[in-house]
Amino acid sequence: MQQRLEEVLPTLIGSPGRPAARTGDSGTREEVLVALRDFLICNPGAACDRGQRRIYSDGFRRFVVGLAEPGGLGQELTTAELASLCGVPPGTLKDWMRASQLDATSPTDARPEGPGTLFGTHLLEQMAVTARAAHLVLVADLWQTWDSSFLAFCQMLRTEQRLPYGATFIGNFLQAVGLRDRRPHTPTEAPWSSGTFRILFPGAQWLGDGTAIPVRWGDELFFFNLEVIQDVASDALVGFAVTDVEDEEAVRLAYEAGLATAGSGPFGLSLDNRPSNHTAGVAAAIGTTTLLRSTPGRGQAKAPLEGAFGLFQQALPPLVLSDLSPREMARSAFEYGWICWCIGRNGKPRKRLKDLTPAQAYSEARPTPEQVQAAKDWILELKRREQRAQLTREARQDPARLELLTQGLAELGIPDDECRLALALACYAREAILRGLSIFRAKQALGTLPADADPGAYLGGIIRQLNTQLELERYSDYLIEQRLRLNDLTLAPLQRAAEQLRRQLPADELPRAFVDHALIARWEVDVRFWGREAQGALAGLPAAVRGPLYQSLSRRIAATFKTDRGRRADLIARLAEGLAIAA
Repeated sequence: MQQRLEEVLPTLIGSPGRPAARTGDSGTREEVLVALRDFLICNPGAACDRGQRRIYSDGFRRFVVGLAEPGGLGQELTTAELASLCGVPPGTLKDWMRASQLDATSPTDARPEGPGTLFGTHLLEQMAVTARAAHLVLVADLWQTWDSSFLAFCQMLRTEQRLPYGATFIGNFLQAVGLRDRRPHTPTEAPWSSGTFRILFPGAQWLGDGTAIPVRWGDELFFFNLEVIQDVASDALVGFAVTDVEDEEAVRLAYEAGLATAGSGPFGLSLDNRPSNHTAGVAAAIGTTTLLRSTPGRGQAKAPLEGAFGLFQQALPPLVLSDLSPREMARSAFEYGWICWCIGRNGKPRKRLKDLTPAQAYSEARPTPEQVQAAKDWILELKRREQRAQLTREARQDPARLELLTQGLAELGIPDDECRLALALACYAREAILRGLSIFRAKQALGTLPADADPGAYLGGIIRQLNTQLELERYSDYLIEQRLRLNDLTLAPLQRAAEQLRRQLPADELPRAFVDHALIARWEVDVRFWGREAQGALAGLPAAVRGPLYQSLSRRIAATFKTDRGRRADLIARLAEGLAIAA
């Protein structure tokens, strides 16, 4: 054993100090310089010095990054050597080589002056006015035959008609010419978010809720449940019950007290999601009245009654009775106090009720048959929204999406008590969730998250926006497929260009060529086309080639600062999807 160790020991002990840095030979450096010279001859102005800083074009960045890619002329060179040969600071070149540069602020490149130096300003203004007038006529004609959503219409104008106008401008124009009226957004998932307590007429809709009230009698402290029924329109308290606990019996007694006060029941009664509020006994007690559930976790659902409870506790001093008596005497004293407060509250005139008291407004209400029918329809609409919200919550129970969100939130360090945030975000597409978690993690690693932002809400906003973006992307992809199938003349040049690249280039160079075309494309439909081609070309390569090529393409995309950041992120996501599909 000693002899064997003595034989192998010289091969294990190296010379002191760091190993010599890897350097390229003179032939490699000469090839890089020749390629750099040829590029600058063909692209004058791609790199220039302007005082304290140097300006580089996107093409120059892609060229330099391409030199260091596998198979590139400079793949054997160190970063410092390549930076020295190309005249780029080493730190700048390292930034170009990092795919995370996509999250950095793009430098301000020099932009060519506009055509105002070649043509008269007046002529340019006339041309712009004429072109815009023709565009607006086209927008108006297309809108009158459009039968889908407004956002889809705006997307169609940009991708199909190549009109460079945003949704706000198009919406303002259509409203100005009387072809479209903006309506306030009405939420469908959460019926209590806005418009729930529509002022119909007194007696149309009641709201019920309970709260715990402490009463100190001598040395003993008792807790009672105060169940209250309130009319939404008149703001009148029509019935209440004081019970030991908030249960089915409490709801029944309060509702019966309301019937005794008002003489008849409402069309709809809203209660929170406590199980005791939605039993067979409660349904039998309210009869033909429609029972509505409030949206879980929404304080707006009980806002009027919560305000009434707060006023009651502010108006009266602590309920402390000095004499020792049984529990029922404490209950009676509390009931009398509540009755006095309700009488005073219902007898106070309100400006909203035209100086009538809630009691007067309720007793003097004479709704017309049309108002009665409108109230019934509105109650049924609220019921429909409630059922739709229930379906949405059930859809969020997808175990795969919940598991993905649960693990992702834990990795990001975002607290999620009782899995509420995961349930709220599980209704979005899996791809949106994956991209959202990745973007949040990248921002977290780079320290670009807003300091005052709530992590859960910030992540939810990212996922929600990505979900909308993905819906539009899928719509655009399917539309491109249909247009290609129909031999659309506007896409024919793109197809011919793609086929020509396939004939001229080997398969492993096609993804890079398609990505370059997507980065310089002007129209969004062209970007979608080239992105699809790049995704398919990458997925068709062998597994050993796909991973390194994806990394180099990501760096290439990230270094193209003039291209919109969203477009670059979409290209990287498409390539990642192609990588996953092939795997």
